[in-house]
Amino acid sequence: MKRLALLLISALSFIFGINAQEVNFTVSAPEEVEVGQTFRVVFTLNANGENFRGPDFKGFTVVSGPNVSQSSSFQFINGKMHQEYSQSYTYLINASMEGTFEVRPATIVVKGKTYQTQAVRIHVISSGKPKARQSQPSAGSTNRANAGSPTEPIDDVKDIPKDDIFIKAYVSKPSPYVGEQTIVTYKLFTKVPLSNIRINNLGTFPDFWSQDLLKSDKLQQSTVIINGEEYVTAEIKKTSLFGLKPGTVTIPAMEMECTAAMVKKRRRTVTGDPFFDSFFNDAFFNSGYEQVERKIYSNPLKINIKPLPAEGKPAGYANAVGNFTLSAELDRSEVKANDAINLRIKISGSGNLDVIEAPQINFPTEFDTYDPKITSNINTTSSGVSGIKTFEYLLIPRTAGTYTIKPIAFSFFNPATGKYNTLTSPEFTINVAKGEANAQNISYSGVNQQDLKYIGSDIRYIKLPPIALRPVGVLFFGSGIYYGLLITLLVGFAISMLIIKRIQKQRGDVGLMRLRKATGVATKRLKKARTHLNNREENAFYNEISAALWGYIADKFNIPLADLSMENIESKLISRNVNTETIKAFIETLNNCEFARFAPGNKTENMEQVYNQALETISRIERELR
Repeated sequence: MKRLALLLISALSFIFGINAQEVNFTVSAPEEVEVGQTFRVVFTLNANGENFRGPDFKGFTVVSGPNVSQSSSFQFINGKMHQEYSQSYTYLINASMEGTFEVRPATIVVKGKTYQTQAVRIHVISSGKPKARQSQPSAGSTNRANAGSPTEPIDDVKDIPKDDIFIKAYVSKPSPYVGEQTIVTYKLFTKVPLSNIRINNLGTFPDFWSQDLLKSDKLQQSTVIINGEEYVTAEIKKTSLFGLKPGTVTIPAMEMECTAAMVKKRRRTVTGDPFFDSFFNDAFFNSGYEQVERKIYSNPLKINIKPLPAEGKPAGYANAVGNFTLSAELDRSEVKANDAINLRIKISGSGNLDVIEAPQINFPTEFDTYDPKITSNINTTSSGVSGIKTFEYLLIPRTAGTYTIKPIAFSFFNPATGKYNTLTSPEFTINVAKGEANAQNISYSGVNQQDLKYIGSDIRYIKLPPIALRPVGVLFFGSGIYYGLLITLLVGFAISMLIIKRIQKQRGDVGLMRLRKATGVATKRLKKARTHLNNREENAFYNEISAALWGYIADKFNIPLADLSMENIESKLISRNVNTETIKAFIETLNNCEFARFAPGNKTENMEQVYNQALETISRIERELR
């Protein structure tokens, strides 16, 4: 009975526990930044929201965003289901002028209710003013050109030499252009066994936009010979950097702690007997190993960010740096007025794809156009950042005719050649035929294309051939077709009212509605259980099967979940003339759902067996209740 009570509480927690979570919608932004600094503003929601509307960021320049990410997790603790859900919208913002600016609230809709964040103030100061910096290791804390920091011997332990453990920082391009990609790599070198490696300070990258390139937590080790000595080496951090403004930037040292296996010398034994002294003080008896904590620093790096050359800069250049290709295509060139056309532009290659903005296009004035839908497919590998950025434009021609979209230009700076390149798409010709006559006065506006407004009410278009003419004196009003349509409409209206009243009456019967939806709800839960089965998620699978079985009976017989028990389930099924074997199979499935997770043997086979039993039992009950 205790296990059955726990099972019941689990089902109730799964069904109702998630709804009790309080919705929190917050914003995270720095209080103070410098002019020219690029920073992040993150809006975080702990629920599943929709129709997010961000602020206008007046006084700042939006580099990219909103970039959407989400995560969710489930926990089953002491018979209670806990769900944690996070949804974030990230903007990359550049501070372009000095002053104090307010980031107005963002809004989002959760289950029909609108939530908003608090407004935040950001102080933008001159880049010449001093700012609080994190303390960095002093010059005396590092040894030679990148060796580990020297430490005092502990008791009688022999200290590791300076060059036995050290971190070396490398930069692929010490003098990149603004926006050009350069890769910073931190390598660990050691001649002694290490464990418990902990990076305390990853180092900061001021005046850069950064992207981590190492995705695995496991270090890829190799060996290298340095000055005749063999070292084990591994890359512990690799980051791609894109400079945001010209100047010399110092990247502080990385700080790391680890546990090293160090040689330990025992104290010499002096007995006065030369034979015993030489025997017991032999290296075989006189050495050992001890685990000692060590703190290591890398070398700091200086990167000189060069400004982009002014010579040859195209008029439409928009800060793209790298090596790119351009492609553009229309989904169709023959349409009718008021039909939608999609123009897709793809920019692919390696470089600062995240900061590339939509190309400026001059569309015909007879077209309604909207802000493009932007999608990014960015790949991060050990060689750097590359990928594809796509801009999709929705176009709606309003009048018939032949229109031309001039070639689309995209300019970028190629650091390999030190020159600007301009790519152009082909010219597009669109033939628009005459569309529906009653649709020419409607146009969509707004980013979400949900608002409607009427245009053309001040100027009426000339009626063009072909024109439908009819004989004088022949009217539709009073004709046989007129009365026939009128009677049809009245009869249809009466039938519609009867159907609506019947539906309202049925919806008012809660028990009837639960009965009709019982099978559908159980089917959805079984589908979720199948997903958990395929993913080998044992606890989530059994919780979903239990909820499907208990919820099916509760909905089918309009019984509150709190009143369910094995006894009243059996009595209800017997009263509906369900076969005894079917009732026995249903109760056995409920018991198996509780005990199968603890049963020995193959867990996957146990889960598959329970799933098939639940599916077959519900199907049999459905057939016998008809």
